[in-house]
Amino acid sequence: MFADRRDERVELVNHLIASRKVSDLPVIHQKTLIIWGEHDQIFPLELGNRLKRHLGDGAELVLFKDAGHAVHLEKSNAFNKQLKKFLLGS
Repeated sequence: MFADRRDERVELVNHLIASRKVSDLPVIHQKTLIIWGEHDQIFPLELGNRLKRHLGDGAELVLFKDAGHAVHLEKSNAFNKQLKKFLLGS
């Protein structure tokens, strides 16, 4: 199910890590959930906002307050709720 366009997603993540430049990132042509911790010390929130703008209307940025880079561990219940909502389309 999630194997579609895997190469696009891998390229996107690798580019983010390598240069943190959003302007020349590939565009993902499917609904995309971007999860970000408010206090992420690895990828600042501004990068998440830039990524959302770059990906456009097909992307949803969910910001977790009082969380850092490991949102899935720090806010696991809220993370799971958001992920389930996104995957089920509700």
